[in-house]
Amino acid sequence: MTIVTKDPHAWFVTEGEDGTQTIYNNETLGNDYPFAFQVNFSDTPTPQTNTVTLYNLSKEHKDFYHRKQHCYVAFNWGKEKKILAEGYISKIDMTQHDGVTDTQVIRFTEGNDYSNVKARKLKVNKTKKVNKYKTQKVKEKDHMKKTWKHWTTVETYKRGPKKGQKYLKHHRRPVEKLVKGKVKNKRVKYRGTKTVQVNKTFRKGTSYKKLIQGIAAQSGIKISKLDLAKNPTLKKNFTAKGKPLTLIKNLLKKTGSKMTYVKGKLEIVNPKGMKRTWFEIDDKDLIQPPSYNEDNSDDDDGKGTWEITVPLVPEITVNVGVLMNSKYLKGRFYVKAGQHSSDGENPQTQCSLVSM
Repeated sequence: MTIVTKDPHAWFVTEGEDGTQTIYNNETLGNDYPFAFQVNFSDTPTPQTNTVTLYNLSKEHKDFYHRKQHCYVAFNWGKEKKILAEGYISKIDMTQHDGVTDTQVIRFTEGNDYSNVKARKLKVNKTKKVNKYKTQKVKEKDHMKKTWKHWTTVETYKRGPKKGQKYLKHHRRPVEKLVKGKVKNKRVKYRGTKTVQVNKTFRKGTSYKKLIQGIAAQSGIKISKLDLAKNPTLKKNFTAKGKPLTLIKNLLKKTGSKMTYVKGKLEIVNPKGMKRTWFEIDDKDLIQPPSYNEDNSDDDDGKGTWEITVPLVPEITVNVGVLMNSKYLKGRFYVKAGQHSSDGENPQTQCSLVSM
């Protein structure tokens, strides 16, 4: 394959409340507006931050940009748009002046960052029987109440030293009186249902693919591609606890797969799978000879990476297969990380390759 480097087109498109603003360059009269960009891609599960550098913007065009606006960078050797990355503006740097050129750097983060999705998203509603109480009006029974009737009489002593004197004598007798029952508020117990939130549970025998899909759906995480190297099943019931993205990352360790962002979309892929897009690169495509980098994580079994630089190829991104047919390097590789970049005139793709 020889990369055809004719008729370059570049777009930076931003959507705002007042419409869409497009920075467009195809190096022709009326559309010759070069701008620089750096678009990163990596097999890590963290959204990449990209930059676009614009020159000599008018105040009207500069004031259009705000944080959290949706945007994308596209490039192609031809008129058809091929998106390199899309996401949301995260920072707008201060305009820099050098006396001749005004430079405006805009940073955007690709896709949606799900690292802040709370653990409570994995809670589901469940009903259970509980004791409940209610207050109701209750009339007491009518009952007879014993009271005493009191009265006095004037009597005369009939004997003793006070014989013949008058005195006041007190009398009483019991009286039964009907008392009407009062209406009172009474607390009454009864059995009712209560809705509680519990962590979502997956049954024994559920496949890891169904498990990951269930966690993602429950927490609102959108996975555009799900390709597992291994798909074991649960040996016992599994209760989903913790932040959803962290939980999915831990589950992927048992599947031999990786989570990554590809052009702003979250994907889970089999890094060693042969079912992928392939590109052949030969010496005519290489801008410089490949270099070997021994520094690498344990994720790739201690393999180092080969660094190559070619004219910008929009289709090259994470996990794309590369058939190297150069006198310096031959074999099958896949892309681990890299960057599409342009200073306004020299669009290039630099990528790190891991052998398969």
